[in-house]
Amino acid sequence: MKITKEAFPDYLSAYEEDELFYYKLYRHQQEDSPEDFQAYLRSLDMEYIHQRLLYVPQLIDDKNYRYMTESNLFSNMPGNILLAKHFRYTPEFQHEHEFFEVLYAYKGKIPTTIQGIHHFLNPGDVCIIPPNTKHSIGIFDDSLLINLMIRTSTFQSTFFDLLTENNPLSQFFSHVLYRKTEGNYLLFQTGEDEPVRSLIEDLYIEYRGHEKYSNAFLNTVLMLFWATLLRRHEHHILSFVTKEHGSAPITDMLDYIALHYREISLTEAAGRFGFSAPHFSSLIKESTGRTFGQIVKDIKMGQACRALTETSLNLHAICQVIGYEHPEHFMRTFKKYYGMTPSEYRKAHQERAANPQNPLPFLQ
Repeated sequence: MKITKEAFPDYLSAYEEDELFYYKLYRHQQEDSPEDFQAYLRSLDMEYIHQRLLYVPQLIDDKNYRYMTESNLFSNMPGNILLAKHFRYTPEFQHEHEFFEVLYAYKGKIPTTIQGIHHFLNPGDVCIIPPNTKHSIGIFDDSLLINLMIRTSTFQSTFFDLLTENNPLSQFFSHVLYRKTEGNYLLFQTGEDEPVRSLIEDLYIEYRGHEKYSNAFLNTVLMLFWATLLRRHEHHILSFVTKEHGSAPITDMLDYIALHYREISLTEAAGRFGFSAPHFSSLIKESTGRTFGQIVKDIKMGQACRALTETSLNLHAICQVIGYEHPEHFMRTFKKYYGMTPSEYRKAHQERAANPQNPLPFLQ
């Protein structure tokens, strides 16, 4: 039976067979004496537990639950995206995995622990947990959480393709999602934004429907989901490195750099947000993994490439457009950055346009 959007909230709220098992286990553990609870555990059907892959920590070795590879999860799956409701009353356990996980808080207040740090997800929160990050979820009421498990390659191709290579926000996301420090995750606080919620429902319904071309549909809707999230909520991001510093979040600082890259200085940018230059510099480096100067240079080089390939401006005009006073400085920087002069880059691009089979030399 196909799930409709109108019926989706009731469908998700209904207790499934595994949830009823976990609820009963939870109630016995909470209400029984230790002796009675042990007797209850002995009465459980182990074959049933193994067949349904139920997690009962008192009866099974949980080593296999602590780490999951992509091959384990996706071996019997035709696609690269898996959606599921987090079963309520499942015993909480810390685990990590090789793939990306996205948590969407559909209803209620969801307690999570990421790298040993406790946090609550509120309705509409979208939490992106990168690979190899220890985390756990414990839902012991009627709250509802939807899990999206995504192959790393699929996450990269759908999420980062929406961002330009030298965009400060892209550098920020890359640093947060791949850094090996405590608490690395991204949290978009959408406040139950209806378009975001609707796309999550579309993904879930499509995944459960297993209709023709479902994998292509899921990839397409996932990209639309990322685009909607970034367009509507890139300023509603929280993580342990994006929490507000003073009067503005780090994303505002990165946007300001991107907007004023031509003439911006570290001192001017720091003063704009009420920081000393050294403190502002450390905030940028902590959040993106790159220095203020590297970010500005990345933007300028990216804009220079666009000007070289999309316009006929001469080098002097390009220098004025992107904020270099001296063409000699620009040409030295460009050659060090790309391994060829601006003129060589423009020529190589023109040759590639005439013969698309030939990649640009520095991409070989």
